[in-house]
Amino acid sequence: MMGSSLMMRWAATPRAVAGLCLAAAATLLSACGGGANGPESVVTVTITPTVTAGAARPTATTRPNTVKSDVMGRSYDLGTIVSVQNDQGVPVIVFDRWTAKGVSDSALAAHGVPVHVHSDAPYENLNNKITYRIPVAQGAVFTYRHCVAIDQPPELRSSTLDEFARLPSSEKVVLLTLDPEGQAVKAENDPAC
Repeated sequence: MMGSSLMMRWAATPRAVAGLCLAAAATLLSACGGGANGPESVVTVTITPTVTAGAARPTATTRPNTVKSDVMGRSYDLGTIVSVQNDQGVPVIVFDRWTAKGVSDSALAAHGVPVHVHSDAPYENLNNKITYRIPVAQGAVFTYRHCVAIDQPPELRSSTLDEFARLPSSEKVVLLTLDPEGQAVKAENDPAC
């Protein structure tokens, strides 16, 4: 018997709460001057959503591209670093483009070429009078490869743009990976033996 009495109280609770809410709403509306003789009041409520998700973290390519690239539209480029300049705080590679024997420039630009240990000369410089300006993306990765022996894998280590600008002639050919704005995001030198 006591259990059914308790259940009846719980069942009545939502109805009582709903009644209180309606009474409070009626009281609030009547306090606003609503009625037959008073002026009508219009209450406008504007809700401004609050975004709590974190902002996207900057990546190598999120810095505004303030420096024009001469190689926009390419995904890869192959050649040597002639010099490094500073343009508006952005390092810019002055690049002498080379060719890979048996690979068209359009194929190299789209797919790159495999960088591997070799003793032959798979690349050549057909024109050293034309250079290209290539901005370096913030956070670009430089990987130095050094040939120990023709039958062994190269030694690898992290490097810098400054070191790449001073590579010895036997290791100076560089493959650049480019972003859609034509900025260098990755560089690896050719490990010739």
